Amino acid sequence: MVKPAAPTRPPLALAAIGLGAALLSRPLAAHPSVNPALDPSPTPVVAAAPVELITVQHGDLPIILSAPHGGTVRVPGSKDRTTGVLVRDVLTAQVALLVAQRLTDVLGAKPSLVVAQFSRRDADANRARGDAVENEAAGAQYDAYHRSLRALVDDARRKHPAAILIDIHGQSRVPDAIVRGTRNGKTVTSLIDRRGESAVSGPDSIFGRLKAAGYRVVPDIDPDHPELNTQPETFFDGGYIVGSYGSQNPAGVDAIQIELGGMRTDNTMKTARDLADAIAAFYLAHVKPAGPPATDPRAAPEPAPARVPSGP
Repeated sequence: MVKPAAPTRPPLALAAIGLGAALLSRPLAAHPSVNPALDPSPTPVVAAAPVELITVQHGDLPIILSAPHGGTVRVPGSKDRTTGVLVRDVLTAQVALLVAQRLTDVLGAKPSLVVAQFSRRDADANRARGDAVENEAAGAQYDAYHRSLRALVDDARRKHPAAILIDIHGQSRVPDAIVRGTRNGKTVTSLIDRRGESAVSGPDSIFGRLKAAGYRVVPDIDPDHPELNTQPETFFDGGYIVGSYGSQNPAGVDAIQIELGGMRTDNTMKTARDLADAIAAFYLAHVKPAGPPATDPRAAPEPAPARVPSGP
């Protein structure tokens, strides 16, 4: 008798299309504030929501993806924030999941990932807590996001000599472009020290690869004259997440904010694939520990040559 095949989980890329299916839920206990100085209450903060509205993946690669502004789920017990930006970055949560799946396929190992499923109307994970939430139900979700991101960064620092955090956003100010944010190099201090400015603004940087794939990038990159790639980041130059977890901090890693324009909605799958391929190439060139050169990360290693006995 043939046993029926065991059910399999859909790949992460498919879950990205139906984002609700990708929601990972865990029971909430008491949640202390991420920054106790902003919450002087001596009693623990108990979330009103029954689950943490975030998706987290603990990966094997020193690549961490963050998507704080694509969520649509309203936080039970919360209400609209009265200050700040409330609109979501449409499809950025899906793009992050698709990028994670593509990186896994190309590099043969999983990146780490944290994606907000909660609405930006309740909490903005790319702001300091005092500016990001206005009630404790939303505050618990904010804390869950940053607690998870902090754990992923700390884990990457323990396991790897270098790591990269990619913070994915959407923007409409320059809808035909992808905008870089590193606080003009501050959040990639370690990367620049190790690999030079070209790792951020040269042809083999993430944005150099994206330009080679046909995208307009801001600041612009001239692959033929890398010495001219010194334009400052004048807007979307890096928010709270890259500022808090970037390598200018003693406990940080290199961090780049990526603001996707209209291409994320016009052609989501292609944009995610091209972004993932740019990140994978950057990882192989600038982050992966030194080892035997490889042109294809999926290629099997060459077999060791047979030893020829010497002597009689």
